[in-house]
Amino acid sequence: MTRIHLGVCGIGFGHAARAVQIARALKEKGWSLTISSYGEGLEYLRRSGLNAYRVPGISYGVLHEGKVSIKMTIFKNILLPVRILEQASYEFSLIDRDVDVVISDTRASTVIAAKMLGKPVLTILNQFNIGILYPKYRWVIESLEAASYLIGWIWLRSDRILVADYPPPLTISKRNLIFPEDTELKKKVKYIGPIIENSIRELPEDEYLRNKYGVGLQGKPVILFKATGPAYERKVLVDKMIPLLRKLNREFEIVITLGGLRIDFQNKHGDLKIYEWVDDPLELVKIADLVITRAGQTTLAKILALGKPVIMIPIPGHAEQNWNAISVEENNAGVKLDEENISEETLRKTINHVLDSNYYKMVSHYSLVFRSLNPLNLILDEIQFLLRRE
Repeated sequence: MTRIHLGVCGIGFGHAARAVQIARALKEKGWSLTISSYGEGLEYLRRSGLNAYRVPGISYGVLHEGKVSIKMTIFKNILLPVRILEQASYEFSLIDRDVDVVISDTRASTVIAAKMLGKPVLTILNQFNIGILYPKYRWVIESLEAASYLIGWIWLRSDRILVADYPPPLTISKRNLIFPEDTELKKKVKYIGPIIENSIRELPEDEYLRNKYGVGLQGKPVILFKATGPAYERKVLVDKMIPLLRKLNREFEIVITLGGLRIDFQNKHGDLKIYEWVDDPLELVKIADLVITRAGQTTLAKILALGKPVIMIPIPGHAEQNWNAISVEENNAGVKLDEENISEETLRKTINHVLDSNYYKMVSHYSLVFRSLNPLNLILDEIQFLLRRE
């Protein structure tokens, strides 16, 4: 029996969400699988019914207002090389001699362990360059970005690199995916498209979903606020957005999903339709006219796959999300709105601008390209290639 080990980045839910799809595809092939992760990603994998092993975690620092803090990130990860080696030692113990192929989802430690054991490794990325937004001290940025090149150098040791994003020119994370100019490297790298739940291709008809949720029956534009990202940053934005959205509820039909976040909203916001948890939030995306959310790559990929324009509110100080939002905005598929500039008036103005402009035409290109891709089959093909090469 073919045996696969999958190491998954545990920051947020995006990496874990696509790992669930990969795991299901591997098991359908009848292959044996071990998985490792940490943090919220580990929790997501376990809630999805996967028996994932815990490894030491890595995270970035966040201030009380939800902004990424460079100082706290440095403090929390001052021993980052040691932590990566610690992770690698855990991976080493999980990748025994019978494992045939190793898959790393953005985990440098998984690549290190695989190479130490002489195993072929396939790395899945949607970010290669680690950028930093910290204009105060340029030398800090240059020092940290230089250190991040080490991570990229490790990823490049992989036998194959699959980019889980739309192919150019629709790539969401294009600013984070600048690879070295190298002919041999280009042969390793392939854009396979976003790895999204198969259910997105088989969602029920709009009329059924409108009746199921009682949404879209008032004749007003449906605005979905989809709270995503790590729990602390999610709560900060939710606390800021709900009072503002309530003021817009007469003009638009506002629907809110919290992704499992628990808040006391029953008395203060009873006129809003708020879901703490929805089994398949893509159903609500499908019947929305517009989605407001953070700018995580996986979240944006799903929304765009369903042909919905998006208002993106990147986590303050989060370079990857900021650049994702800029890329989507440049493709006329959405609008970037900085969190510090959010007010009732800016929200109203931005929503009306997106609804009244030509964003739907561009977003339809994402939907068409998505339906032409089959990333899970491409991953299976690459694994078969590595198995034959062995």
